[in-house]
Order: sequence, then C-alpha cells, then structure tokens
Amino acid sequence: MPKSTKTGKSRNDLRGVRKETAWALFIAAIVCMTVYAVVLARAPALGALKCGAAALALYLAVAAAVYFLFERRKKHARAENLVPVMGKIMFDAVLQMTTPIFICDSSDRLIWYNTATEELYSEHNKLYGESVNELFGVSLADIRAQSDGKRIECEGRSFIAKYSHIRTEEEDFALILTTETTELDRLREDLTAGEPVVGYIIIDNLAEMMQYSSEQYRPAAMRVDEVLREWADRFDGVLKEYERDKYIFVTEARVLSELTASKFDILDRVRAVKVDDTSLPLTVSIGVSNVIGTFEEKEKAAHAALELALQRGGDQAVVKGDFTTEFFGGVTRSVQKRSNVQARVVSNELMTRMKNASNVLIMGHSHADYDAFGACVGLAKIAMVCGARVNVVVDAANRDIIGARRMLDGEEDFLGIFVDRADALDLLGVGTLVVIADVSNLKIVECPEIVERAENLAVIDHHRKVAEFEKEPDVEYIDPSASSACEMISEMLEQVLPRDELSATEAGVILAGIILDTGQFTKNTGTRTFAAAMYLRDRGADMSAVRELFKESFEDYSGEAKFRQGVEIYRGCCAISVVETEEDLSRVIVSKAADNLVKVEGIKAAFTVLRVGDSVKISARSGGEINVQLIMEEIGGGGHFEGAAAQIADTSTEDVLVRLKAAIDKAIEKIN
Repeated sequence: MPKSTKTGKSRNDLRGVRKETAWALFIAAIVCMTVYAVVLARAPALGALKCGAAALALYLAVAAAVYFLFERRKKHARAENLVPVMGKIMFDAVLQMTTPIFICDSSDRLIWYNTATEELYSEHNKLYGESVNELFGVSLADIRAQSDGKRIECEGRSFIAKYSHIRTEEEDFALILTTETTELDRLREDLTAGEPVVGYIIIDNLAEMMQYSSEQYRPAAMRVDEVLREWADRFDGVLKEYERDKYIFVTEARVLSELTASKFDILDRVRAVKVDDTSLPLTVSIGVSNVIGTFEEKEKAAHAALELALQRGGDQAVVKGDFTTEFFGGVTRSVQKRSNVQARVVSNELMTRMKNASNVLIMGHSHADYDAFGACVGLAKIAMVCGARVNVVVDAANRDIIGARRMLDGEEDFLGIFVDRADALDLLGVGTLVVIADVSNLKIVECPEIVERAENLAVIDHHRKVAEFEKEPDVEYIDPSASSACEMISEMLEQVLPRDELSATEAGVILAGIILDTGQFTKNTGTRTFAAAMYLRDRGADMSAVRELFKESFEDYSGEAKFRQGVEIYRGCCAISVVETEEDLSRVIVSKAADNLVKVEGIKAAFTVLRVGDSVKISARSGGEINVQLIMEEIGGGGHFEGAAAQIADTSTEDVLVRLKAAIDKAIEKIN
C-alpha cells in the first residue's frame, strides 16, 4: 500500500473515532437531561438544584469514561499507523549494521544475512544455504549454549556471536547477532605482551667449585656475568646483580615467549663456561614470574619459582604462571653444599612447632623403604626430645621394613609408637603437627587423608620437587643434593640432639637408609654423606647388624633374576626390562634389578617395569648422564637425578612402554 494511502487511512480512522466520541457525549447529555426531568417530576421535594447536581455528576462520569475510551482508540490507531514505518526503519538499520547479522532455519542453514556478512565473505558468490559451521567454524548449538556469547574467528577477524530465538506460526528461526572484537583483542594482546616479567637468577655451584681454587673464583664469576649480560641485552631485558652471584632480571611478556621457545638456552651457555680442568660445569638456576598482578606479587612468584628450581636440583629454569608451572633444563646432577646452617635453622624451627603441637604424626611415602622408615625414626627422636606426644604411621604388612622394625623391638622409647592408618586418623586433631619424610608428593604418602585434614604440616625430603604444594607447609626442607632423607635427618640430629639421646640401634636404622639410597656408598655421595655416616657410627651404629638388613631371601633373589631376561636396549643406551606376574614382588627387588642393569657397560639408564594385577610399577636408575627424574615426571612419577620411580594404575603394559620410550626420547634430546 502506498504511503499516502496508509496515512489517509490512518486520518480517516482518527476522524471516525472523534465522530463516535462526539455522538457518545451527545447521547449522554440527552440521557442525563431526561433523568433530571423524570426525577424532578416524581420527587419535587428534592428540589431542582439537587436534581441538577446529580444529573451533572452522572454526565461528567459518562464523559470521563468516553474520553478514556477515545484516548485508547486514538493511541491504537496511531500505533497501527507506525507499525509499517518502524518495520522499515528497523530493517534498514539491521541491514546497514557494520557487524554480521544472519538468520538460520532449523537445519542451521543461512536464509538471510545483512550487508556486513556479505562483505565479510566477499569472495563467496552466494551465502544462502551455507551452514553456520562451514562459515564460522562453530555450530549453532555451540552459539546457543553460550549465554554470554560465543567467540568466533573468520576471515582474520574475531567476533562475539549471540543467539536469539524467533518463533512464528509456521516455523522457528535463529537470529545471530555479532559484535566485532578484533581491535579490542589486538589491544589486549599488546597490553599482555607488554606486561612486566620479573625473574631471579642465581649461580648454583660457583662457590663449591672454587673451594679448592679460590684464585679462580672472580674470573669464573666474571665470565658467567658476561654471558648473562649478553643474553639479557639480546632479549632487551634489564639485569642487575643485587648480591654476589645473584641477579634480578626484568623484561616483557613478549620476550618471555621467546625465552620459552628457546627452552632457556642460557642454561646451556652458562654450562659451557669452563673453569680450569674441572669436569663439573657451572650452572645457574632461574625463577621467572609470569603472573598478572602487582610488582610485589610478581616478585614473590619469581622468588617461589627460584626456590622450586633449587629444590629440584638447580641447573634449570622455572616459569610460574597464574595457573601453570613450566620447567626447563635440569640435565646435570646437584652439587652438595658443605654448610650445615640450613639444617640447624630447620631443626630449630621444627622443634618449636613440635613443642607447640598437641601431638605429632610422622610418616613417609607409601610402601616405605629403609630411607623413609629411618627418617621417620630420626624425626620421632627429635619429637621425643621436645616432649611431644609422637606416633609414626606405617603399614604393618610392608615386608620391606620388617628387618628395621625388628631392630627397634627392644627399644623402650619406640614401644607403641607405630600405628596404622586407621589409628592415625583417630589421633589427628586440632593442633596436630604432621611431618612428612622422604617424599614431597603428598598424594603418595602413607596416608593422604591425614595430609588433607592436617592444619600444620612439615615436609623434609631429598627428592627433586615436582610442583608446588596446594597448601604451603609450615616447615619445608627439600634438598635434592642430599643423598637420602636419612642423611638430612642425621645432620638435624647432630645439631639438636644431646650426645647420649640416640641409641646404637636407632643410629643403625638411620644408617641403613643412607646405605640403601647410596647403593653401599657408590652413588650420589659427597662429604655430607660420609659426615652423616661418621656421626651415626660415632653413636654406635653396628655395620654388621645393618648389613644383615640387606640380605635377601632366595625368593627375592629369584624374583630379581626375572628382570635379567628379555632386556631391551632402547636408543643404544637405555635398558628396559618388563616382568608381568601375579606374585607380590617387593619394590626393593625392582629397585635392585634397576641398580644391577645400570652397571652394565654402555648402559646410561635402566628401567625395570613390573606389572602386578592392574598396577604397573617402574623403577629408574641413571649412570649420571640422563636425568631419570624428568623421565618419570613425564609419566606421573618422580624422584631425583639418579633414581626415580612411578606407579601407574588402570593401564596396559604396552601403553606404559610407549609413554616411557617417548619420555626417554625427550630426555635424550635435551642432552643432545
């Protein structure tokens, strides 16, 4: 219908409404006068004035009602007149909008789209009938599922698409409205890329390497300093030495992406710096914060990342983000520190916590060995000196520690000390201090439920830390350079325990832990290791009694021999042996088998794989060139450089071997 015709029709409608209203008022006036005459004739006593007032009131009421109806009909007539006008305005506005808008039918096919959609896909001749998934890479269901809008990418531009439902008498349709965010995303990326990044760098072992060649200390430090500054300049960073051999590094997030892409090759460049004829390379540890927040928060995160790098053995970089932690490097063994200062500080702090605790619960990792058990015994002794009520959580069915437990049968101090998981949970209360030894992965402790419920926690371990704790311990002492947890506990005992408090039997149990983890003092030993052993021998540890603990039964000897059959040499330097059995072979047997395999000429790392039921256990040993801890971390385990392990449930042996070989490949690539 032409516009003039529509307008004329609307005016005629308004005239009709006015005419009807006038007639209604006229009739109402006649009715009111008639009522006035009748009432006055029949009730003259009321008087003409009262009758006239009543008739006037009636007329005004009728007039008001008629006026109200007139206004409603007039608005309705105007609205009907605006419907076609507004429809055309809205259609033109949608058609000319600068972001894509389109309508789909029930089969997700386009049936209408605006000019912006057509321009976006200018190379397409026809968009009608195309599916949403083909054009935008997401289905209509995906867009509908996101109430706040679904992010879509097309033709190098980004949009937020929102879904609206259109229902008609015949069919349902979907209206998709989009808002372009390309420029906003680019600005956000620029801001993120320019976000400051804070890092700490420390030279790990320069002081230790220079203890016998002090005149080379400064030249070596200057060479490392030169390498670090050249590296910082290359990446447009600011490097400042705030203390001897310690640096702070500030750069931007875009630079951090380059550093991670290069896998922090500065680690290799520092390692290439040679000092005299020493075979041990110089190394640095780096902690980098990639969190969003204030400079104070970034500095704290960088410091935490550096601590984690050191607790994992040094010679590596740790990048801590808001939700992730990345590790780079870690291809050299840790260097033992000579100072006992940290052991003394930790001992004093731990004793303070024990004195203030209502009771103390101590435990090691599940399937405890002599190192975990011996460390628990030493910690229990410290708790006794503090006057604390103490218990050690053990698995009574664990035959790997039966010999050590028998040694303590005659020790009065340890009568009734050992409890199982159920009793330990009953002992856990308000103010209980839980001390974990020989493990930093709190998911594989003897009783994880105790850790989850504990208010106060202390962790003492010599394995490389896998990741940060969900709950920060009150006391944390992790030193991967130590040969064993018993070595660390021996140092603590030497600092705080009166000379006659440690019996010969207790010293022997702790010494057994050191002997186990060092392979009879043949691996991962240093001056600290022998100093700890000398301390325990001085307290009366009987080597002959300790040697009896390491004698194995004929059944264990036969079980270990199974790993010598069908050994696979992988990558020319890694031995892998797999045994599947229903027998309950000891974890010690699996470890001994790996120890023996790594002694074979040409073997740099050995992996013994044992399948019992639905569980697969792996014991890994290194000859000193390959970091088996990193390999075990890849498949969910952990440990330290020369010895690590993993336990995987509900998977096939074939799948475990595939994952193990992939982890070996990755570790060898790092070295090469």
